[in-house]
This record gives sequence, structure tokens and C-alpha cells, in this order.
Amino acid sequence: MTYRLTVIAILTVGVVGCSSSDYENYQLFPDEYVNDVEYDSIYHYGYNQGCESALNVKGQPDMDYLKDITLDNSETRFNEGWDDGNTACKDGSRKLMPSLIITGGATQSAY
Repeated sequence: MTYRLTVIAILTVGVVGCSSSDYENYQLFPDEYVNDVEYDSIYHYGYNQGCESALNVKGQPDMDYLKDITLDNSETRFNEGWDDGNTACKDGSRKLMPSLIITGGATQSAY
């Protein structure tokens, strides 16, 4: 009985060890080119913080004036997103990013 289990375990490890995986080229952090994408996640993050900050200045309840000190003035698109969001929401109402407005199954972009 022990012999059979040992053989099965060895064969299982052998088969699994020889199989390919989608994780062969896995990267924890993306390449630097991601910062050049027009609407990357850091841009979105900055846009949302900028908009919430503008709403806070206008006295909207439950809005905080935020600017991520780690990303502020970094080599990302955070500041561009923050400035765009702050400008878009200066009138006191939340504005979605133009890339997120869906009309008739298509997306619109202001850029």
C-alpha cells in the first residue's frame, strides 16, 4: 500500500513539474510603459481624488480633500489625473471621467 502511494506521489509530482503554466512570464509590477497609457489606474486614482477634493471645497458632505503624498510629483500620471478631476468637479457636482461615460454600447473620450 505504501509503495503504491509513493509511486502515485512521484508520478503526480513529475507530471505537475513538467507541465507548462501561464505564470511563466508573470510580473508582480507592470513595465514602465503603463504610465504612458492615457487612462491607467494611477490616472483614475488621481482623477477621483482631485474630484473629491473639489467637492470638499464646495462643501459637499462626506468628501475629503485628498492628494496622495506618495504619488504627488511622482513620474506617473497621478498629478495629471488629480488636476483633471479637480477641474472637472469645481462646480460642485461629481463628473465621471469622459472615458467612463457609456452611450449606446460605445465609450466616449474627450482626448
